[in-house]
Amino acid sequence: MVDTEPLARQSWERVAGHYGATITDDLNDRMLGLRTVESAQLVLDDLRLPVPLDELIARKTADYLDSIDGGVPAMPGLWTLLDRIAALGLPWAVATSTPRPVAEIVLDKLGVVGRYRALACGDEVTRGKPAPDIFLLAAERIGVPAVACLALEDSPTGCAAAVAAGMRVVAVGEGAMAVTSGSGGTPFAGAWRRYPSLVGVAADLEEILSK
Repeated sequence: MVDTEPLARQSWERVAGHYGATITDDLNDRMLGLRTVESAQLVLDDLRLPVPLDELIARKTADYLDSIDGGVPAMPGLWTLLDRIAALGLPWAVATSTPRPVAEIVLDKLGVVGRYRALACGDEVTRGKPAPDIFLLAAERIGVPAVACLALEDSPTGCAAAVAAGMRVVAVGEGAMAVTSGSGGTPFAGAWRRYPSLVGVAADLEEILSK
C-alpha cells in the first residue's frame, strides 16, 4: 500500500551513521518484511553498535516518524484498487509488521483510515513474519477463514507468511518479477501470481477473485 521501504532504510542509515556504521544492501534485504524489533536485532548483530536494543528501536522510530511528517507515498494503483474493492463490497484488512502506534500514523497520513475493516500489527502477535501469525490475526478480525483470503505482498518474508497462513498470495512490485540468478526460481516462493504494481492487480481484480 505504501512505499515506505526506502524511507525506512534511510532512517536506519541515519541511525547507524550516528555510530559510524553503514547499512549494506544485504542487511537491508534481510530486514525487509520483519518487525522493527527483529530488524533492530539484525542491525545490532551485524554492525556491533554500542547501544541497547530498546534505545536503537526508539532512535529509528523517532527518525522514521520525522521523515514521514509531510506524508507517505502510496503505491501506484492503490486508489483504483481500493475503489474496486469497495464497489465489490469486500472486507479487507491491513496486516503489517509495523508496531500499531506507528502503523496507525502511517495509515492516517495515507488517508485510508475508515476504509479497512481491521488492522493487525507486528506488536500484536508472538511471532512476526515469516510466521503466519499476523495474517491469521487479520483474517480472524475480518471474520473470514484464512484459506478464503487473498493476500497482496511486496516482500519475500511477507509472501512466506501469507503462504504459511494458507492464503493465496499475489506478489506485487519489481522485486516480485525478478528471477533469482542461476536458480530459475524467485524469492517470492509460493506466490500464485506476480504483478509489477497494484495497477495490474486493480485491472485484473474480478478475474483474480473468480479463480
